[in-house]
Amino acid sequence: MPKAPALESIFKQLDFKEENYVLATIHRAENTDDPRRLAEILDYIDEQAEVPILMPLHPRTKKRIQEFGLELENMHAVGPVGYLEMITLIKNAKGIYTDSGGMQKEAYFLRTPCVTLRDETEWVETVNCGWNRLWTVPDYQERTEITEYGTGNTAEIMTDIICQYFRK
Repeated sequence: MPKAPALESIFKQLDFKEENYVLATIHRAENTDDPRRLAEILDYIDEQAEVPILMPLHPRTKKRIQEFGLELENMHAVGPVGYLEMITLIKNAKGIYTDSGGMQKEAYFLRTPCVTLRDETEWVETVNCGWNRLWTVPDYQERTEITEYGTGNTAEIMTDIICQYFRK
């Protein structure tokens, strides 16, 4: 986060003024290549979001939206953003709607609730600990910390194990 730009500078760059927003991204072929599925996801985001929607568009998503004649009625669509800008947008969003595996994890680390726009996720611990939910599930589980990620002292533990090994 210390290297990420300020939210105000990103909003200025994106010509977006709302600070009370949700962030939405869709890029997986399973969601973009079927016109009915893509329309269903866009409708879902529009219905669920209670605040303005900021949507950096992946080139494939933009192409499919145009190709299928879909509308982004209540969404502020922008071009792709860089990693550090995305981190700032995730950190400051009221929530995330995404099919990105990386954004699911980043949302947890930045403490932003996430809705995964897929029928399953590889990051089940983010669902089990209430920081993420599948879009087909109406509510989050009770929110807890993800203990599988450790307590921040893994390097010390590993150093001790390696030193013990070489002492033998």
